[in-house]
Amino acid sequence: MTTALQTFLPGELRLTRGTPQDYRALERFHYRPKSPATWAGVWVVQYDDGTSAARLVAVAVLSYPTVNSSARDRALGMGDWPARRKLAFVNQHVRTISRVIVHPQFRSLGLASQLVRRACAEAPTRYVEAFAVMGRVHPFFEKGGMTRQAAVDGRMDGPVYYLFDRAS
Repeated sequence: MTTALQTFLPGELRLTRGTPQDYRALERFHYRPKSPATWAGVWVVQYDDGTSAARLVAVAVLSYPTVNSSARDRALGMGDWPARRKLAFVNQHVRTISRVIVHPQFRSLGLASQLVRRACAEAPTRYVEAFAVMGRVHPFFEKGGMTRQAAVDGRMDGPVYYLFDRAS
């Protein structure tokens, strides 16, 4: 599904499904040097000003989650679950937003929040989570519909845990 986004820019911003190659085209703008370990979905924003080919300006990656997360355990009350039950639950009900990148020339347009909102809406699971150091300074996960849970392991310099629950 392609969605035209509101913008003051001449031309059109379109949000649609993407590919890992789209991520690779913008990965140099992310603060983490490595690609995501898994790929469960990719969404992109393209800018078409009508004068040349559409330009890729933003990307979000949805990944399969890690099995163990103390932040998730606290948020979902899974701390005492046996490993096998936790593994089955996480594989079936959780996905992780592992990357959100907006080209520097297109920042401050709300594209990151739009990508988060779309990834949460189209994820095939009840829960979508994100761990983000950037969450300390920029609220785009919250603007995208996720709920800020807490700093991971109580660290003041570490990532913040966000959770989207389709049922709420």
